[in-house]
Amino acid sequence: MINNISYQYAAKNYSEYNKTSPSAARSKNEKIEESATYSKKNDAAVISSQRNASDPIYTERTSLNQNATSQNDGTTFPIPSIIAKYEKYTKVIDEHYAKVNEENKKFDNPAQHIWDKYYNTKSPYYVKGLTQREREICSEAEKRVLNGLPAAVNSYDPVIQKTFGGGIMNDAEWNDEVRNGINNSVNQLFEENGIIIPEGTDLRLRVDPYEYNIHVSGVDEALARQIEQVLNQGKNGKYLYEHLRWCNPAYNGFEQPKQYLYDTAYQGKAVMWHFVNDLTGLDMRKLENKDGIMYTPDGQNLWDVVTERYNELRANGEIDDLPMSSLYEDYKVFAKEGWDNEEERGLTIGYKNGSLYDIDTDYGYGSEQRTWLENEKVRHSQYWESYQKEKERELYNGKVTSSTFEQWFGKQMDYTNEVLSEIKSNIYGKNGVSLTQPDMSALQILVNALAQRGRIVPLTNEILHLPQSSMIQKRFDAKI
Repeated sequence: MINNISYQYAAKNYSEYNKTSPSAARSKNEKIEESATYSKKNDAAVISSQRNASDPIYTERTSLNQNATSQNDGTTFPIPSIIAKYEKYTKVIDEHYAKVNEENKKFDNPAQHIWDKYYNTKSPYYVKGLTQREREICSEAEKRVLNGLPAAVNSYDPVIQKTFGGGIMNDAEWNDEVRNGINNSVNQLFEENGIIIPEGTDLRLRVDPYEYNIHVSGVDEALARQIEQVLNQGKNGKYLYEHLRWCNPAYNGFEQPKQYLYDTAYQGKAVMWHFVNDLTGLDMRKLENKDGIMYTPDGQNLWDVVTERYNELRANGEIDDLPMSSLYEDYKVFAKEGWDNEEERGLTIGYKNGSLYDIDTDYGYGSEQRTWLENEKVRHSQYWESYQKEKERELYNGKVTSSTFEQWFGKQMDYTNEVLSEIKSNIYGKNGVSLTQPDMSALQILVNALAQRGRIVPLTNEILHLPQSSMIQKRFDAKI
């Protein structure tokens, strides 16, 4: 049994096991506005406008600490998680907004200062040269950091645009980057260990979905065992398996190879195997099974052991709440089915003449399968070039006049200020019009704006909603 688990488990979190159904693959021409919220505390990113992945019941938390992993267990393959691609973006975002936040806090009212910077054209701190979208992104990011939250990672953030010359790389580009890393690692391991693959040899690397062992075929048995020993270091097998799942051509709108259909069919069983193995250290495939009830080597009911371990971890705060009743229903099904025909399960990738390639498809990441990928990169580049031109046009037009919203809001604020000023000493305004029935919509705008800037704090939850008639509540929360 595992005595110490160094990571938490998460229910209904981003998962390497659950992906969008291939039938829901997006169109190759569809453009996605990509953003994410990232938390260093939890080593996790919540990604929006990505694939609408269904929530898994259980998943192992994804760690982004690649350096520590490589040094501790011999892993040489890069982390394939789509979440990991955000790491370089979050580093830039975190550093930028942390610095800006320190400047904001030098003001008596930081929230007011943030609002002035992005929406008050009369403020000496007003930031020029931003589109309305960029103002909203920057304002929201600074407010989040001011309140102790992480800034979101957004392709349209001026910080991302300036640093990387465009938006966040798409999934296909990230998969290509990971593939290059794995390919280089494989070749380096072969060279360092004196492994020579004869030219023209079609090597196959299959990763099983349970222990993530890499199985080799296509060469004689002695060489195959040598290659397996070299590749199966640390988390190499796990990372290769996860990478192959992300490389399913169906996610890019192409026909799905058969191996991915089989992979989808037994993923639920694989996830259950990992759930039990992570909690107990036991291999469900090797346990005694009597009439759908599985027993540990010492004769205990396996699910009783699982439940006891879960309750222990939950009490210590090492595991999130999980729907154990639902998991148990799945467990009973898989326990009844058994694992008798699982030897050949897994995903396979080819290796020939020094390069990895995807099997049974013309739309992969191998050297002769990349036409679609190069087209995708061109489309991505063209999109951001077009965006920059649109931004320039918007900013040029903005030099002539402020936005319609700014003009409207300014007029409302001017009128409201006049109302409040005159009410103090006179029931008539400068133009002789009675002010005994002020414009309630203007006052509501004022109250909302002051609340947003932190200038007023409601004593009750109702004070910010002005009625259409005068009302006094206990002489404290006066409503006009």
